[in-house]
Amino acid sequence: MKFLPLLWAGLWRKPTRTTLTLLSIVVAFILFGILSGIDAGFAQALEASRLDRLFTDPRFGAPMNISYADQIARVPGVAVVAPRRGMGGYYRDPKEGMGVIGIDERFFLLRPEITITKAQLATLRKTRTGAVVGVYLQNKYGWKVGDKIPLQTETPQVNGNKTWTFDIVGIVDDANYPGQAGWFLVNYAYLDEGSASGKGTIDRFLVRIKDADRAAQIGRQIDRLFANSAAPTRTSSEKSRSQAGLQFIGDVNIFTHAIVGAVFFMLLFVTGNTMLQSIRERVPEFAVLKTSGFTDNAVLWLVIAESLLLCLMAAVLGLVLAKVAIPITRPAIEDYVTLLQTGWADTLRGFGLALVVALISSLYPAWQVRRLSIVTALSRR
Repeated sequence: MKFLPLLWAGLWRKPTRTTLTLLSIVVAFILFGILSGIDAGFAQALEASRLDRLFTDPRFGAPMNISYADQIARVPGVAVVAPRRGMGGYYRDPKEGMGVIGIDERFFLLRPEITITKAQLATLRKTRTGAVVGVYLQNKYGWKVGDKIPLQTETPQVNGNKTWTFDIVGIVDDANYPGQAGWFLVNYAYLDEGSASGKGTIDRFLVRIKDADRAAQIGRQIDRLFANSAAPTRTSSEKSRSQAGLQFIGDVNIFTHAIVGAVFFMLLFVTGNTMLQSIRERVPEFAVLKTSGFTDNAVLWLVIAESLLLCLMAAVLGLVLAKVAIPITRPAIEDYVTLLQTGWADTLRGFGLALVVALISSLYPAWQVRRLSIVTALSRR
C-alpha cells in the first residue's frame, strides 16, 4: 500500500489518455456483464427444464378436447396429466400484456417449483373467481390478497363482456426464478363456464411421466392416440423444447463468447499501447528509481501493479454498472425477464479476465523497464 501514491501518480501522468483507456475498459466490462447475464439466463432455463415433464400441444392449432386427459392418463408410464387453458389480457395498460392460465389442482403436481401452500390451494379451489399471482406481478402492480383484479381480454364471456374479474387468494413465487416469474393462475372451470366459445377445450396438457428415459417413446404413444382426430397432437419433453429453442436462435454460448473474445482481444491492444506509451515517457524516472535502490524486479512489479490498478478499477466500474443495468433493463424486456440473469460467478470471472488483460498488456513494458540501463536512461533526460 505504501507504493499506491507512486502508482496513482504514474497512472494519471496523462489524464486524458488514462481516462479514455479507462472508459474503453469500462465499456468492455459492461458488455461482458450483460452478455454473461444472457448466457446465464439461457443456461438456467435449460437447467430448470425437465425431461420427465412433457407438453402435449395441438399440432395444427385446433384446441384439444379436455377428454383427451383421460386417454393420455391411460398411456403406460404416465403418472399425472394436468390440462391448462391460456387467455391473454392486460391490466390498465394495453402495452403490458399478461398471460392468464386456467388450471386445476393437478397443475401444481406438474409445477412443484411454484411455492403454493395447502391453504392457498384450498382457497383457490373453493373460490370460483380466485387467482394466485406471482411475486413479480405483486411487486409490479402492488396487488395483495383480497384485491379484485379486472383484466381486459379478447375472450368474450357468455354475456359478451370482455372484462374478466378475479379475486386474488394467494401470492406465490417460482423456486427456479425467485421474484421474476409472473404467474397468473385461475380456475379452469371459471374460464370454461364463463367463455362464450371454446367450452371444454384445452390448449396444452402437462404430462408427468415415471421414467424420464422413455420421454420420446411415451410422447409418440400419446400422439398416435389422436393421429386421426380433429385435433392431432404434438408431444415432447420440456427439456427437448428448451434445447430446440436454443438451437433455433443459434448457439448462445458460442455467440456470446465470440463477442467477448473479440472485445478483449482489442482491449489487450488498447491497454498494452497505453502502458507502453506511459513507460516510454517515464524512462528517466525509472532510472532514478533504480539509482534510489529499487531492484530490477521491483520496478518490473511496479509496472505490472500499475496495469493491474487500471484494469481492476475499470472492471469494478464496468461490472457494477452491468449489475445495475440488468435489473433496470428487465421491465423493458418483460416477456423475456427470466432469460437475463446475474450471478457472482460471472462477476468473479470478470475480475479474472481483468487480471489476465492487465498481466498480458504489462509484460512487455515491464520487461523493458527491468532491462533498463541507468546510464542510457539518464542520458535521455
